[in-house]
Amino acid sequence: MSRSILAADRVSKSFDLKGSGLSAGNKLRLKAVDTVSLNLTAGETLGIAGESGCGKSTLAKLISGLLQPDSGVVSFQGNDIRQLAAPDTRQFRRSVQMVFQDPFSSLNPRMRIGDTIAEPLLIHKLCDVDRIRETSVNLMEQVGLSGDQYDRFPHEFSGGQRQRIGIARALAARPAVLIADEPVSSLDISIQAQIINLLQDLKQQHGLSLLMVSHDLGVLRHICDRIAVMYLGAVVELAPASELFTHCRHPYSQALLAAIPSIHKNSGISCRPLRSHDVPSAANLPEGCRFHPRCPYAEEICRKESPMLQEQRPGHLAACHLSDRIFTE
Repeated sequence: MSRSILAADRVSKSFDLKGSGLSAGNKLRLKAVDTVSLNLTAGETLGIAGESGCGKSTLAKLISGLLQPDSGVVSFQGNDIRQLAAPDTRQFRRSVQMVFQDPFSSLNPRMRIGDTIAEPLLIHKLCDVDRIRETSVNLMEQVGLSGDQYDRFPHEFSGGQRQRIGIARALAARPAVLIADEPVSSLDISIQAQIINLLQDLKQQHGLSLLMVSHDLGVLRHICDRIAVMYLGAVVELAPASELFTHCRHPYSQALLAAIPSIHKNSGISCRPLRSHDVPSAANLPEGCRFHPRCPYAEEICRKESPMLQEQRPGHLAACHLSDRIFTE
């Protein structure tokens, strides 16, 4: 079994919100991530899926160390990242790099893109100063850019090109893990496949582990080894990617899959209409199963008891009281 390189153990994160209207002056607490446990193994691509606002990006930032959890532990190579000594903290920050959703806002508009890519090389002292430009140009070429573009600024590039710049900057740190947070959601559909294919190629070339966050299961389908499905801050299903698409074990996953036209048409997936398309607030979670107000199969136990994330098949976990009855082989 592959070793775990990056793991979250029962991590939670909440944010304070200001009330409005009748609740003005009251402090609301939004639970963005609720007791989530996940692990990323060496060489694996793990996907995190779910609707916008389900906590995917917050979880990615917790795992990357950009946010601190309120409770729980994030570990890198078996060590709690909050307990790392200074040299090990620097190693962690170099080894785990992020590619962000909006490539333009993640780039300094006043910095030439060659210097942006070179910055991690200088910070982490990864090559001799007299080889900085050569190394940066090599990274640019690896992501499909030309060395002739070294002295240009971010506004001179398209969205897809700017995402390639962000990927090259992340690779410059020579990471072990790349966390891609909705890396193609802001791009034209014609460009999305190019970036996904690029990430796959670079993963193989550099021996990376990849954590891929997306609201689009179709994007994750062909790149991921496993997929975790999140709903209102919690993981409700975790399965090998191929099995999730053929034998999902949670009604929410079923609804997400049925919403993908090509998958719905070709797989024979049938799904009862959701009771509601309105997502409850993470500041006021429902009692029992958090999906029950929308679930077309919900029964009394679903309204009273929160289901545990349990193994349904080898390596396949789901949090549903009724999965054995809903999903027959």
